[in-house]
Amino acid sequence: MLVFQAYPPFQRSIKQSFTLFNKTNNHILQNNFILNNRLHAHAISSSIKRYNSVNSKDNNNKEEISTVNSTTLQKVAKNLTCTDAVTGTEGKTVDSNNNKEPFEIKYKEQTIQAPLSFKTVKGNPVLLKKLLNAYLQLSKPRLSILVMLSAICSYALSPLAASVPTLISLTVGTSLASASANAINMGREPEFDSKMQRTLMRPVVKGILTSKQAYQFSAISGVLGTAILYFGVNTTVALLGLSNIVLYSWIYTSLKRKSIINTWVGALVGGIPPLMGWCASSSILDPAAWCLAGLLYCWQFPHFNTLSHNIKQQYKEAGYVMTAWKNPMLNARVSLRYALLMIPLCIGLSYYNVCDWYYSVDSTLINLWLSYWAFKFYWQQRINYKNINSKTFNMEEGIIKANNFAKRCFWVSVLHLPLVLILAILHRKGRWDFLFDDDEEEGGDQETSNKILLAT
Repeated sequence: MLVFQAYPPFQRSIKQSFTLFNKTNNHILQNNFILNNRLHAHAISSSIKRYNSVNSKDNNNKEEISTVNSTTLQKVAKNLTCTDAVTGTEGKTVDSNNNKEPFEIKYKEQTIQAPLSFKTVKGNPVLLKKLLNAYLQLSKPRLSILVMLSAICSYALSPLAASVPTLISLTVGTSLASASANAINMGREPEFDSKMQRTLMRPVVKGILTSKQAYQFSAISGVLGTAILYFGVNTTVALLGLSNIVLYSWIYTSLKRKSIINTWVGALVGGIPPLMGWCASSSILDPAAWCLAGLLYCWQFPHFNTLSHNIKQQYKEAGYVMTAWKNPMLNARVSLRYALLMIPLCIGLSYYNVCDWYYSVDSTLINLWLSYWAFKFYWQQRINYKNINSKTFNMEEGIIKANNFAKRCFWVSVLHLPLVLILAILHRKGRWDFLFDDDEEEGGDQETSNKILLAT
């Protein structure tokens, strides 16, 4: 240490050595980074040239690239994702002239792809599975299951005895009819569905299937479903299934871009499956059948209106005329109105001897639960509109509250319908009579023995 301090020339020499070493090291790192960039640029250039050579028929729409410069890299960067090589996190696009940090280039997944068919996927199990899954998505499986269950529950509540063959025909036929209507709906609206995040992943929008394939699938499932309902159930149910296909896929779908009345027409589609289930064994003129149909009809409004409230801007941008953005106050008021209307409809099932009177109590509690959140949503919207010009009212907070109440009401409606239908089946008239059959028989035997004793 003393020697180092005693000889300043030696100290300067050491410092100069360290400085030279740092400059050399930085120069090596910089050259490595430039080399990596050139390798990436060469790879991109080769890919673009191969693309141009394969698709040389359409030369009018192609940009021949002979050299790779910064402008070309910026164009290509639109289809590339830049990822930090160390952390793996997605970052900003780095220009080729920026020497700060290296980056990795990864291709983004394409959302639009070539349509698949059974000919093109032959011998490829992966693509075959993808094609079958696309056809399944055409049928909107969750919605079709809900439609099927509403028909089955109505059939189970009908007073006449149920048969297994009729139940199977009703289940399969209703599911196919629902799939047919949903497929036509998807085939008609890919242009509009592509503008909504909610419908962006549908198979026709993604390009996995074409609209023609959707129509073909709809025709096959519609004919099969109607035929099964006609031969396996009865003519009335088959006509109701066919009318539901026409009502949903053509009338409702066309009205979605013309008038807010489409919501009321779409609710009719939800009310027809309970009629189908009831008519499978009973008369369509029975008032209880219309109580069930009315229940499913009314349920559509607090369910769909609260759903559309939080995505109303998407509907507006996609060109769908919905009450949620056309008249938000009416949207909330209608939700509350039909939520309250379900209370007397459930009581009507007890009045017409479909369910016992305990069902009126259970169903009223569940209907009040849904009505409570529908009222909260409506009342908050009313407060917001009342204070729309007020300078002291916190409108941002009011909008957040209305959105939260709409979400609560929507999720309560998701639970509400299965609960009401399950309770109706549990409270069906005569459901628990078998528990008291033995007591009645014992009482009858005792009464008979008493008569014999009196006669002797």
